[in-house]
Amino acid sequence: MPPDRSMSRRDFLRQGALLTGALAAGLPEALSLLHPKAAEGAIMGIGQELRDVLNEETVNRILQEALARGGDAADLFAEQRFRTSFVLDAGKIDSVTYGYPRGAGVRVVLRNQTGYAFSDELTYNSILDAARIASSIVETPGRANPIDVTRRSPASPFALVNPEPLLLETAKLDVLQRMDTAARAADPRIVSVRIEYVDEVREVLIGTSEGIYIIDRQYLTSIACTPVAQASGKRASGLATLGGRVDAEYFARVSPEDAAKAAALQAVRLLDAGPAPAGPMPVVVAPGWGGVLVHESLGHALEADGIRRGTSLLSGLQGTRIASPLVRVVDDARWPNGRGSYAMDDEGTPGQRTVAVDGGVLQSYLLDKQNGWLLAQRSTGNGRRQSYRNWPLPRMSNTYIDNGTSDPASLLNGITKGFYAAELGGGSVETTSGNFNFAVREGYWIENGRVTRPVRGAVLVGNSLETMQRIEGIGNDLKVETTRGTCGKDGQQVPVGVGQPTVRFSSIAVGGSSI
Repeated sequence: MPPDRSMSRRDFLRQGALLTGALAAGLPEALSLLHPKAAEGAIMGIGQELRDVLNEETVNRILQEALARGGDAADLFAEQRFRTSFVLDAGKIDSVTYGYPRGAGVRVVLRNQTGYAFSDELTYNSILDAARIASSIVETPGRANPIDVTRRSPASPFALVNPEPLLLETAKLDVLQRMDTAARAADPRIVSVRIEYVDEVREVLIGTSEGIYIIDRQYLTSIACTPVAQASGKRASGLATLGGRVDAEYFARVSPEDAAKAAALQAVRLLDAGPAPAGPMPVVVAPGWGGVLVHESLGHALEADGIRRGTSLLSGLQGTRIASPLVRVVDDARWPNGRGSYAMDDEGTPGQRTVAVDGGVLQSYLLDKQNGWLLAQRSTGNGRRQSYRNWPLPRMSNTYIDNGTSDPASLLNGITKGFYAAELGGGSVETTSGNFNFAVREGYWIENGRVTRPVRGAVLVGNSLETMQRIEGIGNDLKVETTRGTCGKDGQQVPVGVGQPTVRFSSIAVGGSSI
């Protein structure tokens, strides 16, 4: 009989604490303390614990209690997570963190009212108390009908046979050390390298008064490598990211060394960056992370809570042309290995591919259940929450401008003076007016149809609807960025993906110095 590799939550956390302390003391042999089979056993253990406390019978009782005083619908959301974090700085382990948050929340909905309460304990009585509190917030005369939840099995958007978060800690650290070495070897002007690694296993259980009972497991990995270059009194940083919802073979398919080297060379290039241009001009935005522009400028305006309240600039515009006829905008929760991908959202609705804009015409909003009911539309599977402590909101998953037909290189043709945004940085948009601004992390002049000199300090400024109408060319090189992206809204952070092909705008205002 094979040995029992299961491990209790207490033992797993104790091993994690020992590992953290030993690594901080510089003891490399500590990495053998937490074998992945032990971690996997512990994860399997918490999954069983979740099922034992919240089986179909107990979930029925909790939902019945939640609706005892009335309400249109109720749901229960429970989760447990294992989270690992390493930071490698100056070639050494700077910190190691293990986390194990868990708990459950109960929501009761009455039209546009929401009652919500949560418990940090996964016990039947504590969750039943949360149901009573949530029920009291939206109390109204009424009596709940009997509830009978039935187990569902949503189709996974992709299979992970050997999820990367279950790798040996030595294998994870090896990737970081290889990246550190490659970044430093890329150029003698690299003076520091910082690499952050995070992975997570999330076990989720959802029960609803509609009769849904679903259990799901999600895996997520993220690496960010930030080299800094210095020369002649100037400093500049580069960035490379890896990860997504990936398996253990991922790091054999991609090259951590190449990614780190590219980040280092980006930092070196930016040492020579001159002043940015200023004024309205043709702008070409690179594929991949450039999709953060459509995420901010249109994506948030598509979310159904702003539509219902009338605070979004897209309220009442369904069926109306809001962008260039070349534009198709998609929100796809089933994109392979995407940060924002999921089999089901946090309300138990299957993840979907939603075409929000097609031919420039607004086709669909991004809906959760509650706002869908109030708008007389069905959920598009976009009800998401940060954790069991939060109720769900309509949120994006992986949002991108879809492929066009142009050769990407041809999109530079005819531009005498313009701007090429190779990589965008942070940005924001005011969803009522649509006014936005985006910092450009890496930008270049376009001169006579060619990308030429690097610039620093550029900012793109404009209005969402006006700018989307100015798209005059879309490449056939779609790239969806699966390695980074975290979206904040109403105090909640969720992982997302963004993307686009190369996109040419006839004019965007670029903030910088005078031309």
